[in-house]
Amino acid sequence: GAFAIVVSTAAVSMAHESPNDGHIPANVNYGFDVIGRDTLGGVIDGKYTDVWSHDGYAYVGTFQEPDCTNAGVFVVDIDQAIAQYADGEGTEGAVVAEIKSAPNTRVNDVKVHRVGDTDVLIATEEPCGGSAPGGAVSDANINKACPLNNPDCQRNNDNKKAVGAPLQKGNGGISLFDVSDPVHPTPLAKNFYETGGVHNTFPWTYEGRSYLVGTADTFDFFDTFFVDITDPKKPELLTVTGALDWFAAGAFADGQFETGSSAGIFNHDVWVDVIDGTPTAVVSYWDMGFVTLDVTDPANPVFLGDSTYPDPEPIVGEPYEGNAHAAVFGGNGDYIFGGDEDFSPSSFAISYDGVEYPAGIALFGDDPATLTGNVEYAGGDGCASVPAPTGAEPQVALIDRGGCFFSDKGANAEAAGYEGYIVANNAGDGLINMSPGDNAIPTIPGVFIGQSSGDAIKANQGLPVAASSIFDGWGYLHVINNTGGDVTVPVGGQMSGNTATIPQLGELGYYAPAETVEEFDADGNPYGTDFGDLTMHNIEADPLTQGITPSFDEGPRMFVSWYSLGMRALEYRPGHFHDNSNDEGSYSENVHEVGRWIAEEGSNFWGVHVDELDDGTQIILASDRNLGLYVFTFSCETRTDTGETVFYCDPESDGTGG
Repeated sequence: GAFAIVVSTAAVSMAHESPNDGHIPANVNYGFDVIGRDTLGGVIDGKYTDVWSHDGYAYVGTFQEPDCTNAGVFVVDIDQAIAQYADGEGTEGAVVAEIKSAPNTRVNDVKVHRVGDTDVLIATEEPCGGSAPGGAVSDANINKACPLNNPDCQRNNDNKKAVGAPLQKGNGGISLFDVSDPVHPTPLAKNFYETGGVHNTFPWTYEGRSYLVGTADTFDFFDTFFVDITDPKKPELLTVTGALDWFAAGAFADGQFETGSSAGIFNHDVWVDVIDGTPTAVVSYWDMGFVTLDVTDPANPVFLGDSTYPDPEPIVGEPYEGNAHAAVFGGNGDYIFGGDEDFSPSSFAISYDGVEYPAGIALFGDDPATLTGNVEYAGGDGCASVPAPTGAEPQVALIDRGGCFFSDKGANAEAAGYEGYIVANNAGDGLINMSPGDNAIPTIPGVFIGQSSGDAIKANQGLPVAASSIFDGWGYLHVINNTGGDVTVPVGGQMSGNTATIPQLGELGYYAPAETVEEFDADGNPYGTDFGDLTMHNIEADPLTQGITPSFDEGPRMFVSWYSLGMRALEYRPGHFHDNSNDEGSYSENVHEVGRWIAEEGSNFWGVHVDELDDGTQIILASDRNLGLYVFTFSCETRTDTGETVFYCDPESDGTGG
């Protein structure tokens, strides 16, 4: 019960589902200029996913939400997208090809990589059709499937495969296409590495051979696969690895496992750069944080380390949410620019004597939201038995962690006559979602709370408890130390005089638009989900600035697609500290916003990719889930339209010290 995969919530997180059509209105646009557009297959909510580009053409995947179609990948002539937009009206007509996906199959991620003399498009495949009977985990995972007594997975010794829960209809895997002639793409390898789906990939070439690393939707702790694509017609699976391999190498040493409203441990995204001569991967591993691997030999990747989330998180002050979603290397490898994807601005909690206590949930038994009754401390770990309640009204047992499976504790509480149970951590305030063991499974609801929360309730037991929630904000951006040693950074702004020494893979800074961490707007109305998804999504480093030594006045830049909060341009600048007290519209530590853009009709940006035109002009491609492809340029500028200079790129425009 120390850690467990959450299949249902993880699947929802990967599906990027949003129950609303609201948007944050355009507020402050500066730095970005739209120079090109194409609406691809038309304005359709939830249709478009990632974007990549190569040799003058953009490639945009399709999510097919809410309908599961075979739209596949759109190929766009970037010059045409710019030309048609220049007349002020043209937003369609630049699509030169559409690579249809298999029936009931969506394409979340697209990458194009030069392999020898061939331009290779790598398209991920995930099922999106209706439910189908249980499928088989791939042969590559024969000896690694069904970990940790997963009740939805059992070994089938007849065919030596692990039989999983019911799957969706459609293909899972990757397909490779020759796009050397983008107008006439041709298949190279179809539906390779068939799993429950592949979410993201990243290709690279090293010492004459080409590889890719991918994210498999297996949810079995072995979900990071490596493929040799040197012959793209015959890709070769090299190895499959993941959390359980890394555990033995030192992962989880920080005690951070699963927490928050979308708890889970799984690979969501991957990126590779050659850093000081060493091919190095960063894997965004949800609540485990950002994992780094030496992939000099992709058949034998070596675990280097995993990041640790500050706990509590630094802006809202609630327990860390996790949800490491996407990351890239910055500063020529000295930093990791990583972001969390959190679609729920609130986390589960219990209310007791007027106090909200953050809580994890039991992944078995009744809905934890039904927890109610007066709390009575059982006086131990509840593994052998739980004393009968002393009161006549509904009672909830408070039980210490340790000694047995969580489900054993719950079953003993139920047998004693309790209507629910609370497990209090005995090793700090970290939260987890409780998985079952292989004995009796209770039907009553159960929750998990931190040690200090348990101590407070034990000292004041006998009062009623109820399920509740705590506002903990949306997902935002982190800058992680990847220098290989300690880095000292300012804390609270350059003028504060305070500093902190940050170890390897510790957090150097953060950035969040105000709307992501403030519960109410200026009129006192809750943001909730009425303004669309306010979490960040993808990120890329600006290659023109990665050699800059970070200072208060300048630093390596990154571009972020932030769903309904549009596009953001940020720089890692030690000494900056913003808490929206000057109406900056953001909260940040050692990170400074230098540009933003939201469409008048509202934005919903998913993908971002940096490239350049033939004349050397840098462009930023962005895919809007509803509106298709945008082409931006970016230029640093001092914003003066409000008479203030809190938004700027010009280092001379702000003398406030942060």
